[in-house]
Amino acid sequence: MFVKSMHGIVCAIVTPMTPSGEIDAGSLRKLSAHLVKSGIHGVYPTGTNGEGILLSAEERREVAKTVVDEVSGRSVVVIQCTAATVEETLDHIRHAERIGADGAGVMTPFFFGLDHETLKKFYSQALTAAGPGFFIYAYNIPSHTTNDLTPVLLKELAEKHPNLVGIKFSDSDLMRIQDYMRAVPRRIDVLIGCDSLVLPALTLGASGTVSGPAMVFPHLFVGLYNAFKNNDYEQARDFQRKIIEMDRSLRGIPAIPAIKTMLKMQGIIESDFSRIPSRPLTREEYGTLESLVKKYSIL
Repeated sequence: MFVKSMHGIVCAIVTPMTPSGEIDAGSLRKLSAHLVKSGIHGVYPTGTNGEGILLSAEERREVAKTVVDEVSGRSVVVIQCTAATVEETLDHIRHAERIGADGAGVMTPFFFGLDHETLKKFYSQALTAAGPGFFIYAYNIPSHTTNDLTPVLLKELAEKHPNLVGIKFSDSDLMRIQDYMRAVPRRIDVLIGCDSLVLPALTLGASGTVSGPAMVFPHLFVGLYNAFKNNDYEQARDFQRKIIEMDRSLRGIPAIPAIKTMLKMQGIIESDFSRIPSRPLTREEYGTLESLVKKYSIL
């Protein structure tokens, strides 16, 4: 049964580009279809791995529309909508609803440090930008944005806005996962953004994970989730161990170029071009990625 909520394995999908840096819509469609076929439960375009803040407003809308058109009805599509300005953020939320996405992800504003009341005002505007039935997921990645969406703030927003249905938390603090769920009295989806802690987070009651490497090795992540749901904890631990080994091997390698390169190695996208400030991979890094694809991929 197709469930329209962020749960299970959600891929923070990259934005394939041509060698000259333009959006490669063909590769984006191919990647999206591949992920659905691989059994993932959702896709999350124009986020961190999607280089969302490096895309123009027009490019972001093109990516969002392409993904929705390709996988709508077969997988959940939640579009990350936060931009540098509030006005553009609200425009992206309305566009996501208009094209038929299942929801919008709203990351905390970045660079400028904001207090509790300012963050509350920002999210209140975002939550009322679209229709009351359009799902909104908060996205908290404090290591990158300098702003932290606290459990207290999540509770206040959830009490006033029924369309706030979940939060993606990209950090390794498992206690925060528990605090989010305890803070909101109604059911809310909490997804972790740390590959090494997917199984512990699920054990604590998280709805799932949002992952970049899950694009490259979907069978590892889907296998973990399915094993957990089937109460096969030994198999789930084995999948988690492999994911941790893969994750440690990727340390120090630029994340977005690494994911694109491994997808290209598998023939899923045409080019591994990433925009600045990403850098080209070294020969040693490329060799590491080749080894990982050979070791963990089902080709």
